[in-house]
Formats: sequence, structure tokens, C-alpha cells
Amino acid sequence: MIVLYIFLGLIAFLLLFTVLAIFIPFKMYIKGTYWGKNPTGQMDVYWIKYYIGAKLRIKDLEYIHILIWFLGIPIPFRLPLSKKKTSKKNKADIKKDKVQESTSQEMDSTAKKESKEKKSLKENILGILEAKDKTTEFWNKYKAYIKKIFVSYITFSLEFVEAKVGLKNPAQTGKTAGILYSILPLTKLKNVNIAWDYQKPNFNIATGVKMTMKLYGILCTLLQLYRIYKKDLKNET
Repeated sequence: MIVLYIFLGLIAFLLLFTVLAIFIPFKMYIKGTYWGKNPTGQMDVYWIKYYIGAKLRIKDLEYIHILIWFLGIPIPFRLPLSKKKTSKKNKADIKKDKVQESTSQEMDSTAKKESKEKKSLKENILGILEAKDKTTEFWNKYKAYIKKIFVSYITFSLEFVEAKVGLKNPAQTGKTAGILYSILPLTKLKNVNIAWDYQKPNFNIATGVKMTMKLYGILCTLLQLYRIYKKDLKNET
């Protein structure tokens, strides 16, 4: 009986978790910077902040630092972005052996490769054209449903933009600054702060973007699209 209660409790928890994931809006916040020739990035993904979500950070271009919140419990770990470098001597030896082994093989298979490449290129072009036609046909037929997802259930907002920009010619920097200062008030962009460097060429930028997804609406629209698509296939056959 105890095992049965544990099993039922686990099922109830999974159902509750699924309901939370579907009906509570899914939010994503992305922040990227390129300042002082040092790129960094951070992405927060969560349903309930600090309860169910994750944070990914890239600071040193060697590791992705990940922090997962599950039921309020933080679980940190990191993933390497690049493999460890082998010694130059080993690389040179491996390269030398590969060159010696592949020289004779390349001479024998050159003609075969050329014919295969021509054939595969033609097949790839035909495949791309066919896929393009199918994609265009699908878009023209069901674009109302796809637009509904991106208009009603997925929203993007620019949180902030900070930049320091300088061109080679100070006159060009001033001209560009004047154009942007004239255009920005006509847009809906807020929290945009741009500093201009008239002394030297410079480009530093930091920006943040927020995305909200309503999974319930997206799933309902996709199910509706799937039913209509299956119905159209049935009518065509």
C-alpha cells in the first residue's frame, strides 16, 4: 500500500507540474553584452521565478554556467564550451600520418568524388526547390494560425539598450548621432542610452530582451492547425 500511495502521489505531482507549465506563462529574459571586446551573455528561463526555472551565463567563453531551480532548490553546474587542447607535437604527428595515408587514397577516388559531387549538387538543388514550394504552399494555406501564435501568445519586448559608439571620422560620428536622435523619438523604443565617442573608433553594446509565451494558447492553436491539416490531407487523397 505504501508503494501505491507513493506512485499515486508521484502521478499527482506530475499532473500538477504539467498544469503549472501549461497555464502559467513561460518567460525568458536574455541579456547580452559586448563591452571592451569581452562578450558575455545571460539567459533566464522560468515559469515561477526562483521556483521552477533556469539561468545560463557565459562569462569567460570556456564554460556555460547553469543554475536550475526545481521546487525552489538551486542546482548549479557548468558545461565546457571547448575541449582540452592536445600538445602541438601530437597534433603534428597525427597530421603527418594522416597525410601519408590519405595521399594514395585521394588519387584513386578523385574521379569518383567529382561525379558524386555533381550528382549530389543537382539533387540538393532540386530538393531545396521542392522544399521551398512546399513551405510556400503551407504558409499561404495556414499562415493565419501561425500569425495567431506570434501575435497573441508570444510577445517580445526590448528591455534596454546601452551602447558606446565611435566611427573613424568624428564628423561621421556626429552625423550618425544626429540621425539617431531624430529617429528614436518617433519609435516606441524606451530605455535606449547611446553614448558617442568622438576620439576613436569604438563599439560597445549591452541589450536585454524579454519574451513571454502562453503555452496553453500555443498548444490549442497547434492542435487546431493539426486537425485542419489532417482533414485537408484526407480530402486531397
